[in-house]
Amino acid sequence: MKDSLVVKGRIWTGDEANPFAESFLVENGIVAAVGSADEIRRKAPAGADLLDAGEALVTPGLSDCHIHLTAQARQDLYVDLGQVRSLGEALEQLRNRAEKLPKGSWIRGVNYNEEAWKEVVRPTRELLDAAGLENPLVISRYCGHVQVAGTEALKKSGLWDSGDPNVVRDGAGIPTGVLNEGAGGPIISAIAAEYEKPDRITSLVGETCKRLASLGITAIHACDAPSYALGEDIRAFQELEEEGRLPLRILCYHDALPNFSFRSGFGSNRVRYAGFKVFCDGSIGGHTAAMSAPYADNPSTSGQLNHDDEELYALLAAAQKRDIQVQIHVIGDLAIDQAVRTVERLTRELGRPKRPYRFNHCTYCPGDLMKRMKRLGIVVDAQPVQPFRNRRMAPARLGDKRLPFSYAYRRFFDEGLIVTGSSDGPIEDLNPWAGIWAAVNRTDEHGVSMRYSPPDDRLSLDEALRMYTVNPWIAVGRENELGRILPGCGADFTVLDCDPFELPPADLKDVRHRCTFVEGHPAWGEI
Repeated sequence: MKDSLVVKGRIWTGDEANPFAESFLVENGIVAAVGSADEIRRKAPAGADLLDAGEALVTPGLSDCHIHLTAQARQDLYVDLGQVRSLGEALEQLRNRAEKLPKGSWIRGVNYNEEAWKEVVRPTRELLDAAGLENPLVISRYCGHVQVAGTEALKKSGLWDSGDPNVVRDGAGIPTGVLNEGAGGPIISAIAAEYEKPDRITSLVGETCKRLASLGITAIHACDAPSYALGEDIRAFQELEEEGRLPLRILCYHDALPNFSFRSGFGSNRVRYAGFKVFCDGSIGGHTAAMSAPYADNPSTSGQLNHDDEELYALLAAAQKRDIQVQIHVIGDLAIDQAVRTVERLTRELGRPKRPYRFNHCTYCPGDLMKRMKRLGIVVDAQPVQPFRNRRMAPARLGDKRLPFSYAYRRFFDEGLIVTGSSDGPIEDLNPWAGIWAAVNRTDEHGVSMRYSPPDDRLSLDEALRMYTVNPWIAVGRENELGRILPGCGADFTVLDCDPFELPPADLKDVRHRCTFVEGHPAWGEI
């Protein structure tokens, strides 16, 4: 391709003042001009390439603002239990894998979801042992916050005698096999050593990045959490970039502060260190998200906080003093309140950070917390497809009183918060149009409103698009560089196969992409 490119079509710019245009000019990877087709034709240099999208929509490149890229890539290394409908089916698939492996090899199943089974049965050590396998065995819940291990796996990893309170034990002190939060780290490390060889991981990450580019995605925020089996491999990202095989930008967040003095933004145009990731609580599915009142379907627990107030303050203060942006995993209102109080204290003592604090999920967030978050400039990283995915489980866990402020994206927008969109892959569907469809419709697949999603919860298509285009770059303090089709912004954009503004809202989940560009050059698809 030449260094100059003219793009024609129906252009959604992401610019609130001028949301649509007919054409734009790219020069040396930067948007040089935006306007009518005649204006851009006059400004374009002789011999510039032309990309004519016809009646299809062209948008800024999409971002996935919370994804576990390496974990997504390595899914095929393990037994996928995402589609099984009973514990028996899950055990059968694990037995089938055991037949292909030597005795003593680790076996891991991923993506199980007992709430989707015909009969809800919570897996335990004894139920896994009933499979009769001579292999250390572990299965990982799709949320990432619960692992369940068999007896051999617990003993081989040293967790049988562990004092970690997240290694759940029965009344006699015997491990049940349930490993909450990061307690399964030793098992995950042992399995990775056996299966996750560097060359294989690099290849799998490369294939996953191609898939993301095919979905119109030009940037991802990769979140590291190795003890949750969600660790990232920045070596693979760098290798792909060096070989010219990385079709998108990766912003890396890690769950430990770096032992070098660099700050957020260190790196290249394609791979950058973005910040620090902290887990304040767990998941609703695992009953470990921290709530101010007990769960409706398990009154014996309100979940758990992973840090006391002073521990959390010390972690965040250390990051802010080093100009390192922080993402905080918060799902329950008790965790959100703890995080808000800590950020309020830091703001009094240190002022506003250069880049805003980011709260991941904020699943149950009452209105008073939203107002405090707005005053602090906090960004909410949401997964719009989760209300659809959890339409049966969430009401049972949360109860009717909490539902009006659960997955409350409309309320976040109305409060004036910046909200970004993401998949939390491999936990949810990678396709951003699944999230856009869910945000705009707030129904099940048959068009029926969900219990906690009245019609006024819906977002407009323009708002939903902003979650995946404009807002991600505001979240990292680079709103003048990327995320919009405006002069001076990087030429990251994607061409759809239609104009979604002309589609019935129910059809948004079927939108596809023709091609994707990063820095003005093709990243995927036919031009």
